[in-house]
Amino acid sequence: MVQRILKTDILYTSAGRPIENGMLAIDEHDRIVSVGTSLREEGVAIEYFKGALCPGFVNTHCHLELSHLVGQVTKETGLNGFIQELQKLRAAKEIEIQEAIKEADRKMSSSGIVAVGDISNGNSTFETKQQSSIQYHTFVELFGFDKSQADSILERGKQLKTQYANHQLAASIIPHSPYSVSRELFELISQQQNNTPLSIHNQETEAENEMYQTGKGKMIEMLQSFGLDTSTFEVRGKTSLLSYLSLLPSDSPLLLVHNTFTSKEDIEVAESIHNQLFWCFCPKANLYIENRLPNILQFIEAGVKCTLGTDSLASNDSLSIWEEIATIQEHYPDIVLETLLEWATINGAQFLGIEKDYGSFEVGKRAAVNWINGGGLTPLVLK
Repeated sequence: MVQRILKTDILYTSAGRPIENGMLAIDEHDRIVSVGTSLREEGVAIEYFKGALCPGFVNTHCHLELSHLVGQVTKETGLNGFIQELQKLRAAKEIEIQEAIKEADRKMSSSGIVAVGDISNGNSTFETKQQSSIQYHTFVELFGFDKSQADSILERGKQLKTQYANHQLAASIIPHSPYSVSRELFELISQQQNNTPLSIHNQETEAENEMYQTGKGKMIEMLQSFGLDTSTFEVRGKTSLLSYLSLLPSDSPLLLVHNTFTSKEDIEVAESIHNQLFWCFCPKANLYIENRLPNILQFIEAGVKCTLGTDSLASNDSLSIWEEIATIQEHYPDIVLETLLEWATINGAQFLGIEKDYGSFEVGKRAAVNWINGGGLTPLVLK
């Protein structure tokens, strides 16, 4: 039974072209009953929202457990400097970590985010995720450059994934990045059953490509500074993406995160060998760390599936998808809002496998609605 009818100047459905003077009919369970332009229901007043309405946002890349580090890591030091500083600052009192996690979750919800793909290295986010209105998928992230430790590292990851499952929280095991995971650990992760979707930090710094192409550069030097033996690293003579991609299963959705130094050739070859690639941009974090953005236009020209993320409060001053959209518009004004909203909604929902409920305005889906008014955004609470 229809309980509310919303009307707006432009309805961004993420399921087709925007609808001028679009309307949504919503039932008592906050499910969409109808989408159109001439909706009526006896006894139900039409609520008008000047501007536009769009679906709730999906943040496909976040590090909720780092929320206590807001404002603490120096900007524009490059990825190597960021990582080294982060390792020194990461520890904190548990109560501080928990309070920061809860506050970050609350702010994401209040900024119109309805689902999050969250990176975790531990169990600090259990309580918040269980109580949150946001739907989370946790990526249990593994590090392990030393191939002799691959088995034990994987076992710890499996134990953590089981803990998430015991808390009724969806999770999968993933590699952190091409420069921090051995070939052996890549292969062990790939062999895991019922382990989807997958995610990996990709080509966030030029030094990552240099490492795979020549075996030299700042990334190798950073690993050596951590006491790691890099003498057995396999130099492939290709970019990092084209060196490791074949080690991951091509039939599982895979999110490549950042892509700041990804080339047109990388995109073309990667798309030809993997069936379910998604390319995630976290522009505010890219500017915070490297002071550089990906060449986003080449991804649009290639016609690939893109999503948006916020990264962490260690590399950002907010966890707002709307602010990420605004940042892209500032630097790439020719990219239309409709495209960016699709990245922020349906593409993210498809990657996380939650498109039956979220990501677009279609009959039967949850009525998660964001109101765009005068350049700002206000999530609508439909209860």
